[in-house]
Amino acid sequence: MKGTSARCLESSFKHRYGFSIEASQGCDPLPSRRFATTVELDLVKSLLLGLRWEYAGALRKAPEVIRPRVATRPNIMLSDIGKLGLADPESWTIQLKSTFAATHRFDAVRDVFLHEVAHLWASVYPEGRRETSHGPTFRAMCERLGADPHATNQNSALFGPASRNLGDSADPQDQLRAKVYKLLALANSPYPEEARSAASKASELITRYNLSLIEEDRERTFISRFMCDPAKRHPRHINVISTILKRFFFVEIVWVPAWVVFQRCAGSVPEMSGQPRDIEFASYVFDFIQGTIRAQWDQARQQHGFSGREFRQFALGVASGFHAKLEDDRRALSERIQAERNSAAAAAYSKRTYVCTDLANVTDPTLSEYVKRRYGRIRSIGSPCRACKASYAIGKKIGESMVLHRGVEASPTSAGLMLPD
Repeated sequence: MKGTSARCLESSFKHRYGFSIEASQGCDPLPSRRFATTVELDLVKSLLLGLRWEYAGALRKAPEVIRPRVATRPNIMLSDIGKLGLADPESWTIQLKSTFAATHRFDAVRDVFLHEVAHLWASVYPEGRRETSHGPTFRAMCERLGADPHATNQNSALFGPASRNLGDSADPQDQLRAKVYKLLALANSPYPEEARSAASKASELITRYNLSLIEEDRERTFISRFMCDPAKRHPRHINVISTILKRFFFVEIVWVPAWVVFQRCAGSVPEMSGQPRDIEFASYVFDFIQGTIRAQWDQARQQHGFSGREFRQFALGVASGFHAKLEDDRRALSERIQAERNSAAAAAYSKRTYVCTDLANVTDPTLSEYVKRRYGRIRSIGSPCRACKASYAIGKKIGESMVLHRGVEASPTSAGLMLPD
């Protein structure tokens, strides 16, 4: 690990904390290099502690038959290897690619780690040793652990999306994404009506497409990814954003315990589950809302003289206002779809095995089953209270007028890069 990610660490600090660890001009570079090495080692220690913590949690899911044999925690190493992860049952060791661990968010690293844990556990079974590396026993362990059987696939869109022309793809989901991105680009229009119309059409395309997938019960695969970075305590507007994504963007959100790498402690995080493309789009929406809050806060603070303490109320207001706007849009769309189904063409829907009757609250039974298998029993939590401060009211007005649009071109970040190049 040493010497492989110093540049990543330097850019990470500038990106996350607003200062650089590079030496100033004319100063001795050695102190900053020592500082970078110390921080790097601290991050590695925290990452390894987090993976040990994950293994302790995974042990509770181990089958009774093999629990005594897997109770010993494996050796965990960060190494310069070609694969993202490697499990060695003989030495009971898991190796993770050091550059991957340094440059990706903890949920991506955790997925690869649990994938390798599944390999170790599968090797304990006699039949597991006779099977291929990704045989039935391994897949059963992955399902028990909530691990992704394809987590180590470096061609995965979630780890390093290849640049390609989505419009030329034969995949219907790629074609949908191409149309949605074009509409979101139009939503950047300086003309308010045109922008709102384009954003509304993009939302309608996504809703209709997912509705047909659910009702026709087409084959679909699901994955899980963190919505944001884990933390000991999250601001209340994060709860509202998680509700927005669950309610309008076809993902399920479950709050799970997670390791906070930068604080070396356990915390929590909202985890999204859904189809890969829905996860990707939900991640974009999350970044869009967060970016809008930060940009509008700077303006509102100058215009109204708010103190820094008002930021959380302002952010809660923006998220709540955007939720109310999307609620109105979804209700209008559901009324249009329901009117279409009440026409003569409604006979086609009567032949489907499953028909969504509540079009304002569309749920995917197959996704619900996936969530139930992954998390088991889920407890509901209350919604955050809303204050009546001026910063909240101004934020809500901004949220109600927000138009989801596509920003400047950037490399996809659905994998959750932790330390960017």
